[in-house]
Amino acid sequence: MASRTQKTERVVIRQAEADRLMAAHARFVARRPGGRRMVQRFAVMEGVDLSNQDLSDIDLTGSSLIGCKFDYSRLTRACLFGVDLQSSSLVGASLTQADLRGARLKGANLSHANLTQADLRAGRIAISDEDTRFSVLRHKVEAGQLDGANVTGAVLDRSRLDDVSAAAADFSECSMRGTKLVGANLKNASLRGAMIDDVDVTGANLDSVDLTGAVLTRVDLSAARTRDLILKGCLCDPTPEASQRAALLFVKLASHREWVATGGKSGEPAILDGEDLRPIAGLAGAFLTAVSARRACLAGVDLGRAALQGAILEGADLRGASLRKADLRGANLAGANLGQADLREALLGPLTLKGDREKPMRLDRASLRFADLRDTALEGIDLDEADLHGARRDAPVSLAPETPPVDATEPDDSFEVDS
Repeated sequence: MASRTQKTERVVIRQAEADRLMAAHARFVARRPGGRRMVQRFAVMEGVDLSNQDLSDIDLTGSSLIGCKFDYSRLTRACLFGVDLQSSSLVGASLTQADLRGARLKGANLSHANLTQADLRAGRIAISDEDTRFSVLRHKVEAGQLDGANVTGAVLDRSRLDDVSAAAADFSECSMRGTKLVGANLKNASLRGAMIDDVDVTGANLDSVDLTGAVLTRVDLSAARTRDLILKGCLCDPTPEASQRAALLFVKLASHREWVATGGKSGEPAILDGEDLRPIAGLAGAFLTAVSARRACLAGVDLGRAALQGAILEGADLRGASLRKADLRGANLAGANLGQADLREALLGPLTLKGDREKPMRLDRASLRFADLRDTALEGIDLDEADLHGARRDAPVSLAPETPPVDATEPDDSFEVDS
């Protein structure tokens, strides 16, 4: 914390000055001459547009950023400790590993943002004495504030939201995997359609939280307040019966693999229609060519690099599933739910058969809401009536490749944090 009395005036930064600072920071990120890291602590930079920029590793500790726009900007590892981002817009922004402890995000728009491993815990914030205008600093513990914020479709995997205040916030269709919500206040929040797995809600206030249609697995609700919790249509952990069928289904898949490897000479094709396949481990890279799994439950399952050519997955539940680098040529995914699924670098399109015939791939009537489709081509696929709302495609702007963390050389004695 502050170890000496400081005479500090809050610097006011308007758009023209912000543009100059961002240009210098862009050169810094690109390691070009004249570059300078953007470090503006306790500044007043309200209503400024910082959209579509690579702002990785910036330091805006304690700054007032009310009404600012950071839409689709990269804020990887940004130090936003104790900032005031009320009513700001961070649509589609990347805030991976960002330090947002003690930040105020009341009424902010974080829809589609990526907050993987972001830290929104409480922090001890240096604030001014109203009479002396920052001549004297005092400290108070400030919880992260997301009350009324729009966080729809955001990625909050492995983020820290301990003790955060997020009353009436909208987390609809967001991804929370390994997220910490210890002591958080989510009263009246909406988590409709959210992907919630392995989340710690010890001491959290979940009164009147709406989890309609959400995936809720490996979460101990007995450790939280849950008065009037809405669980309509919520997909929970596999039933004991489904877990008991796992051994039988594994045998079927082994026979299916033999059928594929021998060109149908031995083994037999697997019919897994309507099965809950979540209890089966080791499906990443599996040989599932032409498997039939209509209306099967594969929510959250890792199918990365799996061979799914010609697979019949019509109406299957693949919410939050990993299909990264999977081969889905000729697959039938009509009416399937692929919300929040990872399809990066997946091989899609028609499957070439003998005699120059082609088996088309179907995604008609499928839900791809907030799915990750980066580096994935959708040309030549039946997408009739498919829902692509919030799906991530190519970046709206051309940003530099991710840069390694920088070493902050400036002394950091003007504030302290809660560990």
